[in-house]
Amino acid sequence: MQATSHNVGKAEFMSLFHQYQAESLCSKKLQVYAAQVQDPVLRNLINELNTQCQQRAQWLSTTLSEAGGAPYITS
Repeated sequence: MQATSHNVGKAEFMSLFHQYQAESLCSKKLQVYAAQVQDPVLRNLINELNTQCQQRAQWLSTTLSEAGGAPYITS
């Protein structure tokens, strides 16, 4: 996904923001799960899923920032 300058409406912005929040929460949960799992194969899979969530959250963060939402994005 490539980030470019975006002019989005309020509904689109809110949709992107909610998706950003969901991806961020997913990543946090997966980090907790990975720390609790004993099986290294399963831990590896959970870490891969976490990486994907983090990448999507980063893309959404960039997109939202370009649309003027930088004050709403938390690390």
